[in-house]
Amino acid sequence: MSDNQNNLRGLKYIVIFMGALIILGVIVIISTIIYRINDETIFSNNKTDINIPINIKIPEYTAINNVTSNDKTMTIHYSIDDKNLVSIFSLESGENIRNFSLNRD
Repeated sequence: MSDNQNNLRGLKYIVIFMGALIILGVIVIISTIIYRINDETIFSNNKTDINIPINIKIPEYTAINNVTSNDKTMTIHYSIDDKNLVSIFSLESGENIRNFSLNRD
């Protein structure tokens, strides 16, 4: 008889443990859904998320040497008539932010 009682007691603990795991899993799922609904980066209407072509104006007969970019700017290293120039453009507006001339001494 005590063998049956030990089995029932063990079964009782296993059922309670499994019930707690189910409740914890449901809480994790609901909190993940709420977090993703409130996350502004997923559902943002930001213009940078849409790939709109940007027209960048550089002089004719330009040899482009290098182009690099990050989230906000694009840097173009180019040459005109043996002059090395660098221009930085905004990716949001396409406007020229700054120009540099590279000279060798």
